[in-house]
Amino acid sequence: SFKRFLGLSFDRPSPDHSTFSRFRSRLSKNAMDQINSEILRQFERQGLTINEGIAIDARLVKSASRPISNDKIKELREKSQTPEGKLDKNGKPKKFTRDLESDWNAKDENNPHYGLKEHTSVDTQHGFVLATTLTPASESDTHYFPYCTVFSRHTKQPIKKAYADKGYFGEPNRNFLAENKIEDGIMRKDTTTAKLTEYEI
Repeated sequence: SFKRFLGLSFDRPSPDHSTFSRFRSRLSKNAMDQINSEILRQFERQGLTINEGIAIDARLVKSASRPISNDKIKELREKSQTPEGKLDKNGKPKKFTRDLESDWNAKDENNPHYGLKEHTSVDTQHGFVLATTLTPASESDTHYFPYCTVFSRHTKQPIKKAYADKGYFGEPNRNFLAENKIEDGIMRKDTTTAKLTEYEI
C-alpha cells in the first residue's frame, strides 16, 4: 500500500522496513502535529468535514521496559536529571535509557498495568485521529478532555459536539463545553446528590 501511494514500481525493491520509523523519530511532536493539521485541512478542502463531532477516549499502552516499583521510578527519574545519570558505566553519553515515563495503573486490582496512557480524539464521521498525547498510566482520563478537544480543531470551522464515556463526566468538562459552545455528548452517571433522569438514561 505504501509503494502504491508513493508511485513506486512493484518490481523494484522496497525501502528498508525502518525508513518510515527512522524519519518519524527525527521529527519533533510539534512537527508531527503540524503535518497532521495540514493533511486534515487538505481533507476539508476536498469536502470531507471533520468538525461535525469528536469522540474522546483513552487506552493503556504497555511499556517496553521491565516493570519496577513507583519508588524506583522516582529514584531513576531524579538520577536521570543529574550529569552522572546521562552517562553509561564507561562515562560515555547513554545511547539507550529505560522508559521513565511509565508508571502503574491499578484500576483493575487483579490485573495492574505498567506503562503509559494514550488520550485520543477522533472525528466521528471518518475516524481520523485529530489529537493524541501520551501520559504515565496513572494519569486520570478526565483531565485530558479539554486538551483533546482544543487540539482537535485544525480548521476554522468550530467543533459541533464532543462525545465521551462516563469516565469524563463531571462539572469541569461540562462547563468547558458550555463555555466553548460545543454540544455536550458526555455520557451521564448517577452521583451522590442526583440520580439520572429518564431523559439522561
